[in-house]
Amino acid sequence: MAEQEQLNIYQKLAKIRKQVEVIQKNKRGYGYTYVSEEEILAKITVFMDKYHLSLVPGIVGGTTKVEPYPYKKTKTTKGGEIYEENVNEVLVSADMTWTWVNNDNPEEKVVVGWTLVGQQSDASQAFGSGLTYSDRYFLLKYFNVATTDDDPDAHRSKQRAAEAAEDKMIAEQIIGTFDEVVKAFLKANESKAEDVKKFVSKYAKGGNYFAITESTLAAKLLDDFKETFKIKD
Repeated sequence: MAEQEQLNIYQKLAKIRKQVEVIQKNKRGYGYTYVSEEEILAKITVFMDKYHLSLVPGIVGGTTKVEPYPYKKTKTTKGGEIYEENVNEVLVSADMTWTWVNNDNPEEKVVVGWTLVGQQSDASQAFGSGLTYSDRYFLLKYFNVATTDDDPDAHRSKQRAAEAAEDKMIAEQIIGTFDEVVKAFLKANESKAEDVKKFVSKYAKGGNYFAITESTLAAKLLDDFKETFKIKD
């Protein structure tokens, strides 16, 4: 059976999140850079197909509002004079849902509440722009996608550094426990000091177990020591 057929909907969504954790901003407009809808969809839909997922938008009945939205825009003439222009636009808003569906088991769904807001000179255009923004930001926020002006590899390097720091902290805690176990053992078995040093040297150069910074290695050292020297918890 294919891998995606064995996964539940949350596992499939987690797979997609891992693949799209950072996307570089690729569009510029209104004085800022952003990630286009095309860029997001190109990244995500390929994995939706791979893991057999569908995403269905929905408008909550009775929540759609269409309201006039007049405001003033400050403008400057060619001669440098500043004036205010009256702008009359339409604001469209609605409560909506985004529903993830497991295509391998359509009864398995994840429904997420969301909001649509669009502002344009025409109601239909406002509704369309609201859907576009809603689509883009729902996908970005649902998958906790980091959007960056830098190369995505730079962001990933920061993630790896954070993971390494966390792993080192866990390793230090395990080594602290190991140090207590070793001292207690040697206090009761002074003649075993050379055996302990020889054993530890297999895991840390010169027997300096405080130099271990990987939690997996630290945990293995502690477990193997207890097993080798018959230490019960």
